[in-house]
Amino acid sequence: MSGDTKAIIGTIVGTDLLVAGLLSAQISSGHASLNTRIDDLSDALNARIDDLSARIDDLSARVDRFEVRLDRFDERLRGVEIAFAKVDQRLETLERTLLPPAASPPPD
Repeated sequence: MSGDTKAIIGTIVGTDLLVAGLLSAQISSGHASLNTRIDDLSDALNARIDDLSARIDDLSARVDRFEVRLDRFDERLRGVEIAFAKVDQRLETLERTLLPPAASPPPD
């Protein structure tokens, strides 16, 4: 092998090593940038999930309060129904005792 051949091979191998090193550095840099973007996206997504979770908790608390109010309303309505039934019963008693019986229609 002549000296020129050794120089050419040395230059090609050196150039290949230099290009491989530069590509490796570029890939490493891009990889770090991608990791940073993924971390930022993950943080943003976690913040939105936390916000959604807080909203769901607030909605759940509101539904619980609504159910309590609805139960109270049901109790009050039951009380009104009972009182109305008592008044209706008293009215029927008064009608039976105070009003004369209705005349039966004449037969045809």
